Amino acid sequence: MKLLYGAGVAGLLLLSSAAAVRADGDPFSGQWRQLTSTAGQCDICYIGIVRHGDLLTVSSNNGWQAVANIERFADLQLAAGKGAWKPTVSGAYGGRSFGIQFVRRGGQLQMFMVVSRGDGAPMSIRATFEKKHPASEEPATEMHRI
Repeated sequence: MKLLYGAGVAGLLLLSSAAAVRADGDPFSGQWRQLTSTAGQCDICYIGIVRHGDLLTVSSNNGWQAVANIERFADLQLAAGKGAWKPTVSGAYGGRSFGIQFVRRGGQLQMFMVVSRGDGAPMSIRATFEKKHPASEEPATEMHRI
C-alpha cells in the first residue's frame, strides 16, 4: 500500500511539474519587446507570437507578419519561416517578402531577417527581444517607420 501511495504522490508531482513547464515553458509564445535592431532603435516595437503545434504565427506592430516552423536542432530552440512587410509600410521594406529565423537564448529571443531589395540583393536585419510581462501593458502603437 505504501508503494502505491508513493507512486501516486510521485506521479502527481511529475504531472504538476510538467503542467508548470508547459504553461511557461514555450520558448516562443507571447509578446516580445524589441531591445536592439540593426534597422534602428525602436523603443515601442513589439512582436507577438502564437504557437499552433510546430507552427508559429508572428506579427509585429511595425508592419510585418511571418509564419515559421519550429525546428529541432541539438539543444537549440529555433524556428524558421517566411513573411512579408505590409505594402503600406513606407521606406525600403514596404511590400517586401523575407526569410526569418528565431533562436531562443536564455531570456532573450534573437531574430534574423533577410529582406529582398528592389534589385533582388539581400538585406539582413538582426534584432533582439525580451519577453514583455502582462503587468507592464502599454497601449498598442501602430508604427510604420523604418
